[in-house]
Amino acid sequence: MDPLARRRMIAHVQVERQRLLPEHEEATRTTIEMLRAGTGQAGDPQLVPYLNFAYLLGVKSTFGDDQLMAMALSVANRATTAINDLPHHTGRTPQQIIDQYETDIIADHEDLT
Repeated sequence: MDPLARRRMIAHVQVERQRLLPEHEEATRTTIEMLRAGTGQAGDPQLVPYLNFAYLLGVKSTFGDDQLMAMALSVANRATTAINDLPHHTGRTPQQIIDQYETDIIADHEDLT
């Protein structure tokens, strides 16, 4: 990416981040609720994507696109933090953890076909 395009992208991200900042608190609460609901489904992991999607649809219909975007950012931040924390417990690097997730997704997809 050329330097001018990079500066424009960073400036746009900063403006959008500031615009969505008031949505942060509610997005964080909703993200934690969604994570609690999903992690409680160890007996039926197939249910987790449906629960997550129901939360996302609920956020979008109740609060609109800005809150949905704020929640997506919150989920991405939580996922990144968790992946960066896992090496302390597993002895694997963050990249190895992501590679395992990717391998699992590919295997799950192959099982469905």
